[in-house]
Amino acid sequence: MRQFNSKVGLEKRHAFTLIELLVVIAIIAVLMSLMVGAVQKVREAANNIQSSNNLRNIGMAITNCATQNKGKLPPGFGSFRASPYATAFVHLYPYLDQDNNYKEYMGLASSGKLADAITNQKYTKIFTSNNDTSNTGSAPSTSYALNGVVFSGANTQFHVQNMPVYNGTGTLNTQSFRFDKEFSNGASNSLIAVERAANSFKYNGLPFSGGISTIEHRYAGFVSGSNVFADISVVPEDKYFTTAASPPATDPVMRLIPPEQVRPSMGLADHRYMQSFTNAGLHAVMGDGRVINVSPNINTRIYNAVALVKTPATTDDLSQWDD
Repeated sequence: MRQFNSKVGLEKRHAFTLIELLVVIAIIAVLMSLMVGAVQKVREAANNIQSSNNLRNIGMAITNCATQNKGKLPPGFGSFRASPYATAFVHLYPYLDQDNNYKEYMGLASSGKLADAITNQKYTKIFTSNNDTSNTGSAPSTSYALNGVVFSGANTQFHVQNMPVYNGTGTLNTQSFRFDKEFSNGASNSLIAVERAANSFKYNGLPFSGGISTIEHRYAGFVSGSNVFADISVVPEDKYFTTAASPPATDPVMRLIPPEQVRPSMGLADHRYMQSFTNAGLHAVMGDGRVINVSPNINTRIYNAVALVKTPATTDDLSQWDD
């Protein structure tokens, strides 16, 4: 009988050396860092598309509202077609598939419970941008601001403290913008809404004249005592760059978005300015429903050309807004 040798020649196995192990770990770390960076870029791009779609839907809602109301748009805060007081965002509810929220709001406001109608509003996804780091994702705040020239009567920038829009007895703005008649530069060159941080800090009173406090931009307004503050609008820049000792600044080459307001971290969004949620710039929706990306380097002269929709602007200024 043939016998097999039980001893099989095996190569001696060697363990990893410390250097080899460290090299493998370093390679894995590099690959993971590259992957994280790529994932972050993809996520930011997706959030950018989400924000653009939100603005596009808001622009379509504004167009549909005007079409169904003889060319009229609601005020920034006030009555629209004999309705109870509300912000323009709330008046746009029916055109944003928010019928239930609209009925609940108007039901409470009609019964004399305006404060409850405003306070009871809940977080609504269409009013927030995922790239807005100041957005908590829970409160009824908005990452978008309406053009105060089109939607007049709401608080704008520094007027949050100084311009309460309702004190129980005051007269509210009920003026409606005529979508079909008041765009001097045409709908395609008229600003309707832009991105702006949902939460920011501001100086009390005029700039640099007091302490700093946090402002939350709520799309239905904010109740404080017997006052309602509707901080949902932006206005042409030269109307609010003021200090306690100087008149409004009118420098036509002032930068619309300072470098520190490009992708500001949580708590660093400055209420005096608009913000850009990405390095590519901010999104803006025009009167014809187009959503465009505007460079963060754009200056106030160009911004004013499209924001002052009732004032004719030069062709050169209008063309630079869409560069």
